[in-house]
Order: sequence, then structure tokens, then C-alpha cells
Amino acid sequence: MTDFRRFNLKTLDDLRGDLDALGLELPISGNTGVLGEKVTIGDRDLPNRFVIQPMEGVDGDPETGAPTELTYRRYKRFADGGSGLIWAEAVSVVPEGCSNAKQMRITEENLDHYKKLVEETKAAGRAEFGHDLQFVVQLTHSGRFSRPGGVVTPLKVQHNPFLDETLGMSDVEPVSDDYLDRLQDDFVKAAKLSAEAGFDGVDMKAVHGYLIAELLGSHTREGKYGGSYENRTRFLRETAQRMMAELPKSTFVTSRTTVLEPCPYPYGWGVVPEAGKNWEVDLAEPKRLMKECFEMGMPMFNVSVGFPRFQPYMNRPHDNSLVGEGNPPEYPLVGVERFQQTVREMQQSLPECPVPTAGLAWLRHLMPEVAAGLVEEGWCSLIGLGRGAFAYPELVKDILKEGTMDPSKCCTTCSMCTQIMKDGVGCGGCVLREKEIYGPELKKGRVAAKAKGLA
Repeated sequence: MTDFRRFNLKTLDDLRGDLDALGLELPISGNTGVLGEKVTIGDRDLPNRFVIQPMEGVDGDPETGAPTELTYRRYKRFADGGSGLIWAEAVSVVPEGCSNAKQMRITEENLDHYKKLVEETKAAGRAEFGHDLQFVVQLTHSGRFSRPGGVVTPLKVQHNPFLDETLGMSDVEPVSDDYLDRLQDDFVKAAKLSAEAGFDGVDMKAVHGYLIAELLGSHTREGKYGGSYENRTRFLRETAQRMMAELPKSTFVTSRTTVLEPCPYPYGWGVVPEAGKNWEVDLAEPKRLMKECFEMGMPMFNVSVGFPRFQPYMNRPHDNSLVGEGNPPEYPLVGVERFQQTVREMQQSLPECPVPTAGLAWLRHLMPEVAAGLVEEGWCSLIGLGRGAFAYPELVKDILKEGTMDPSKCCTTCSMCTQIMKDGVGCGGCVLREKEIYGPELKKGRVAAKAKGLA
């Protein structure tokens, strides 16, 4: 591990100096025009290489699961900002699978609200740029991290001593195969509703320890969803195939999938299959899964790494941590490079499958040249934006028109948007750049946490 220090890079030469000093590799290119190129995914073209990655605003209606005015506003701003693909945040397929009291759900009763979200978002993109963006919705079940109504109600798929002890879930029994069989139906039903709402694609969320991601590493689970590779990937593969068979051809199926769930074997995914030692990376199974998904008809594959609740520095390198967590254990540039090297290995194992990257927000105004380098060198096909777009939704417009970003608008990786999500009371957004809206939302959560003795 390197010693932690905060961002203090003014120029690309400063960045190159730190990379050289640490023996790290990130490609850098001044040809930012490559980011405005069209990208083909399946039978459609994206107008540029930018993707708004799924990041929850925790602003759904707690009663109905529908989007609210803050939700509509957020996605309209993303569309105004210019990205060719917007990957909407996690929408739970069942009430018990929600990760918080305000997570969105799609149902027959609230379908018109989702139709409005799609229509208004796409109209904003057309009005501003004259292009048709692609809009993907992420469908999820939160598994052991389920908190319907804000109440911790874990629905785990295996006993994992590394997570169970930390989370106080040792006595919780895994869900049954029958439950998972029925859950396949729920995912397919939600996918059909999403297609009816007008989404161009549906994503089976398999990241960050949520239910489908945990299934991928369920080596010790008995039954048809555990043990062998075929069983551990069964839920994702079978449900995706059912969606492809039952959805209209205008709606594609994809997945954002963790390629590294870093627990020691036999509990991890993307780790060396050797018991009795700490985890080491082995992407053989994630590469196999990506290839199989692509060959069955998924036109792209979106990847992430780590458990954000335990190693947030792996998937979102940052300067300031959540309350009580202390500084990250490394210089965040190391985390940026690690994420890009992981995406590189996945992308270069299957060059014909478009793979987006992420984890670039910490680079701030130096991001465009690194993004251009990543594309030019074949490390990825698309550039994913998460927290950075919360803070600076028009950043794509600025990069495509000017080739630069305004340092005064960039995300500072302060983690306040994530703090709002963790506290589970306020609605999420950039506290620093939109204090009048999200400052009070952060305060709500902090007040509630203090009242519970958690702050």
C-alpha cells in the first residue's frame, strides 16, 4: 500500500510524475476527439463514448417506488449534459429486495411515471444535441444488503463468515432455490415493464455483493444455484436468456457485473481458487462469463470491482471517506490505475464486446486526456461517469466542445453524496455544487444518525 494523500495535481506532467514515481501505468492522450466517436453496441449506435453509470439518488417515492421530481430533474440534467448512454440507477424487482426506503421499484401501478422519465430524458437529449441517447435501467435485488422501509432484512444466498460476522448475519439462513426460481420470474416481469416504459435496455445488476453478485461466488451453497461455475452463474444466464426470448427486439439485455468480489476462496469471485490464503485476483471465471453473455446476445458488458461497504477505495477512489471510516489505505491514484488495469484485462480478453470503464472522477480536470488514452490504447470502449456527473452533469458537453473540463465544477470525491445514501434519510446529489438542494438532505441524514448514536 502507498501512503494516502489527497489530490494535488495541476497538470498532466504532475500526473505523469506520480505515475512514474509509483511505477503505475495509465495511457494519456491529447486526442480527446476520440471520445466523441460513435460506438456500435449490438444493432444500434451510441452518439459518443460517454456513459452515465448507475448511481442511486435515493429519491424515489417511499410509498410507490416511482421516480419523483428530483429524479426527473437529475436524469434531464444528465441528458442535457450530452452522454450517449444513460445507465439508470438500481430499480428493485421486489419490495423485499430494496436497499433503502426510497429505492425505486417498477410496477404496473407506477408504470406511467417511468414512461414519463424515459420520455422526458430522451427529449432533453434530442433538444440539446439532436441525438437519440440510449437509456438502460438497472434491475436489482439487494440480497444480504436489503433494507425495505429502511429496516435491515438480509436475504443472503450463502453463509460467508467474512461478511456474516462483520454484518451480524451469522444466524440468517440463505434463501431457498424455490425463492430464486420465483425471483427469476420477478426479474423477467420487471424487464417487460421496463421495455413497456420505453427503456432501450435492461441490466441485471450483479455487482458489489448484492444478490446476483453473491451468487457468482456461492461456492459453498448447495443446490442448483451453488457449487460449480455452471450453477453459480445459472441465475444470471438463465434469467438473461428468458428476458431475451420474451422482450421486444427493441430492448436489449446486459449486465453490470463485478469481476472481483474480494473474499478469500471459497467465498469470493474473481479470486484464485485456493483455500487457506488471502485473496488474489484471478479473472478467468469473469472473462468466461462475459464471453458467454456476449455470445448469448448481450451487446455490451459493464464491469466493477469490490465491496463498496468495505473497500470503497477500490471502486471509487476518493479523498474524503464516510464519517468514521478514516482515510483510504492508499494514494487514490493507485485505485484509479487498479480499476483501469482490471477493465483493460476484461476488454482485451474480448475486444469485440464494448466494455465501459469507471472510477475516473478522482482525476478531476485531468480525466479527459486519460479517458482518450484508455480508448486509443484499447483499454476500454466507453467512458463511465458516476459521482463526476452528479457534480458536473455538463462535463461531457464541455469535453466534446472544448476538449477540457472546468476545474471549479469537478467532483472533489468528498463522499458527501455517498454519505447521504448510507444515512438513508435524505435524497442524494452533489452537496458541494448544489448546496441549496442537497445540503439540507445531507443534514437530515446526519441528524438521524446522531439520534441513533451512529455519527
